[in-house]
Amino acid sequence: MGSKPTLNAYPNPSAQPMYNPISTYRLQFHKDFTFQQLDTLLPYLQKLGVSTIYASPIFAAVPASSHGYDGVDPNRINPEIGTEEELRAINRQLQLANMGWLQDIVPNHMAYYFTNQWLMDVLEKGPLSRFASFFDTSLASSFFHGRVLAPFLAEPIDEALAKGHLTLHYDQTRFLLDVSGNRLPLKPGSYATVLQADAAEPSDAIQQLLIQLDQLRHLDEPEAYGIEWAEFRLQLAALMHTDQTETYIEDCLNAVNQNPALLHHLADEQHYRFCTEAETRQEMTYRRFFTINGLICLNMDDETVFQQLHYLTKTFIDDGVFQGLRIDHIDGLFDPKRYLDRLRALTGDETYIVVEKILQGNEALPTDWPVQGTSGYDFLALVNNLLTNSQAEPAFRNFYHKLIGSDTPLPERIRDRKAYFLAQYMGGELNNLYHYFLDLNLADEAALAELTAGELKLAIGELLIECPVYRYYGNQLPLPANESDSIRQMLKAIRETKPELESALAMLEEALLTRPMEGDSDYNHRALRFYHRLMQFSGPLMAKGVEDTLLYTYNCFIGHNEVGDSPERFGLSVDAFHEAMQYRQTHWPLAQNATATHDTKRGEDVRARLNVLTDLADEWLAEVQHWQQLNASLKQSADDQTYVPDANDEYLIYQNLLGAYPMPGESNRVDDEDDFPNRFRLYLEKALQEAKRHTTGWVVDDSYHEGVKVFTDRLLERSGAFWPRFESFHRQIADFGIVNSLAQVLLKFTCPGVPDVYQGAEGWDLSLVDPDNRRPIDFARRQMWLSDLLSLQESDPETHWSTLWQHRFDGRVKFWLTYLLLHERQSNTTLFAEGEYVPLLVDGMYRDHVLAFARRLGAQWYIITIPLHFAQLCRQQKQDAQRIDWHDTSIRLPVDAPTKWVNCLDGTLSSTTDRMLVQATFTALPVGILRNTD
Repeated sequence: MGSKPTLNAYPNPSAQPMYNPISTYRLQFHKDFTFQQLDTLLPYLQKLGVSTIYASPIFAAVPASSHGYDGVDPNRINPEIGTEEELRAINRQLQLANMGWLQDIVPNHMAYYFTNQWLMDVLEKGPLSRFASFFDTSLASSFFHGRVLAPFLAEPIDEALAKGHLTLHYDQTRFLLDVSGNRLPLKPGSYATVLQADAAEPSDAIQQLLIQLDQLRHLDEPEAYGIEWAEFRLQLAALMHTDQTETYIEDCLNAVNQNPALLHHLADEQHYRFCTEAETRQEMTYRRFFTINGLICLNMDDETVFQQLHYLTKTFIDDGVFQGLRIDHIDGLFDPKRYLDRLRALTGDETYIVVEKILQGNEALPTDWPVQGTSGYDFLALVNNLLTNSQAEPAFRNFYHKLIGSDTPLPERIRDRKAYFLAQYMGGELNNLYHYFLDLNLADEAALAELTAGELKLAIGELLIECPVYRYYGNQLPLPANESDSIRQMLKAIRETKPELESALAMLEEALLTRPMEGDSDYNHRALRFYHRLMQFSGPLMAKGVEDTLLYTYNCFIGHNEVGDSPERFGLSVDAFHEAMQYRQTHWPLAQNATATHDTKRGEDVRARLNVLTDLADEWLAEVQHWQQLNASLKQSADDQTYVPDANDEYLIYQNLLGAYPMPGESNRVDDEDDFPNRFRLYLEKALQEAKRHTTGWVVDDSYHEGVKVFTDRLLERSGAFWPRFESFHRQIADFGIVNSLAQVLLKFTCPGVPDVYQGAEGWDLSLVDPDNRRPIDFARRQMWLSDLLSLQESDPETHWSTLWQHRFDGRVKFWLTYLLLHERQSNTTLFAEGEYVPLLVDGMYRDHVLAFARRLGAQWYIITIPLHFAQLCRQQKQDAQRIDWHDTSIRLPVDAPTKWVNCLDGTLSSTTDRMLVQATFTALPVGILRNTD
């Protein structure tokens, strides 16, 4: 127990010795959770059994950032979180505790914000900035045309000027145009206009500055230009210390700000162009993260940019502060494989690297990537589907389609949502792709002349819409056979629905698939650049059209409306799960096993509870209809015809309420520290925003939104007929959900991969989408649990588990299971990293209600058993969890399996021959983990 994380040769894609984190514990750093808070928690986390701190981005970000993905300086620690000295002090403590650090880094984008000095230098100096190539903008790429957009106006620029919403300031270092709290620098050429704006005669010192400005115009080398400009700013700042100059500058600023025409002129001559958010939906001159205008993407394919962004990260790796990296949004990069190859070369073979990657359907992570795997969304989806009863799918689908009055197939819905989002919010990106195709000269002029206006652009858009995965990764032409086959299938599908685009589709097929076979290296280079650009925007369209839209609109069963999962899925067979785990052990034994993250739509125990509904489909759907009748009078209508919420949103509310409402017995906390009513209202506000079913642009329809709020408030009052019925049903579902939750925990810790505990999820995690899942954690309560449970285990080991089960709603039963499994992993690091995954057959009356497998390495074995569809079994037997009789249900053991076992939870000893009764594995909890003793 407590063995040091080791550097061993584990099977992985690059076949190199890698750091094994054993387990990770994700922490979200921000101004209210800093290095100092972590410092006080380290003894608790060590005692809990955590081997590796898994940190959210810690580099400098915009003020009050709640997540750190809006970075402004990758080579400086966020001062709101702490200092480099504090981080290194924590590292020394981690080394003494045999713990490591996995750091989340963001290579795709930075914040479009005035404290981003690289970006401000670009906006100030334009093409003469030494950082001009750092950002993926019109200054660095022929993909974009026009000035860099500055989408910070709340209204058209003339209106903003009239209202005084766009003003000029001096901040002791430079002149800035201020709009909506963001400040953009004036280019050097505009300083002369400002310094001569006052009617008074400039002083000799100002005159000298004007001469320097004129001389600056003749410099065209970035390094020299930067030096001279820095000198000019220093002289201006020095002059500001004299009263006469300070007064003169203030008069100049007042003259500009009181002259809308002059201010408009200044704004128009910058290297950027002010605009509104609405304008960016059809025009875009920089690559943004998804459609978030405040996040501007980096040109990570440039070697200088790569080295600069990773400078401090590399230092921390070399110094042993970081042992691993998690790469955010790998799909956003121009060439992910090339980036990862360079990162591996930079950080060395011992660095543990995982990527944030959402795999669709049967998609597999490229096995030639030099990483340890994904950050775990794929594992989450597998477990989520395993715990879903696939037999319930017809009942759920039929009920939902009748409820909403539509049975449109899901693939069609997905295409519709992607098409809607592309047209409404990503028109600028589509225009850029179209013009890039033309600029790269990928088709002859005669063929282009035969196309009607817009055909080619529509065809490119349809290709994005039809793409079934976030993106493909071919980095040379001709494309690999499987990838080119996928592109052909996409083109074929488009032809069937859009035959009028045949000529344009044929042109794309010729450009991407046929002509590259001819071996023209220059052409293939150009075509590949277009293909990479196409793929860079496939991911954002999938994410926004599905992850952030469809997952809030298609509410048949919201348990699968999850990052990494899909509403198209509804269950997974035991055999399919075994097959996936064997593949995982062969190819990605050190990938992360996540069940909750900062991005998940619902906490892990919300999903586990919702999965119970698929075991009790008839009962659940009948209950929903009762609720609809009971709550009909709570709805509002302005016209006596349209009632709010509509049936689709009402069903969303019921599922989320049942899934996220606090555990029975915890209701005294609902209105104080849990603050559930307010949290639930805020969740619904975001859900409506993301769904975009009742919106104009990005703004939720006020009347509908207010109607949903009123309905929800009435629903939560508990004074009507609904609440007693809800509480009764909720208690039953919550109880069954606990069994699913414990099964989920056991799978996370014993399946191939590295188990990750999201902050606070060692207790019940009934959170909703961010920012709800980033709210403060009651660590004091968890520390008290640990102390009390260690004492209870020592003083009363025989009744320990029965006590925890009796009080299971308070979260300690999950907490203690997590504690034991963390230490079990530490005691047997090599087995869980390298050990074979062995599916075990189950026989007997309830064989369909059990999943069993072994992990073995040499003579060392574990057997893991969990119940499946437990609620259904309890209903069949009319018993609760403790009284279930498994009868003759047994696990068939391999011929070479050991015969003597100890239950890792309660220490119960047992002997077997060729079979093990399932009942004998569930002595402490309705889940089992046994280790051989012979």
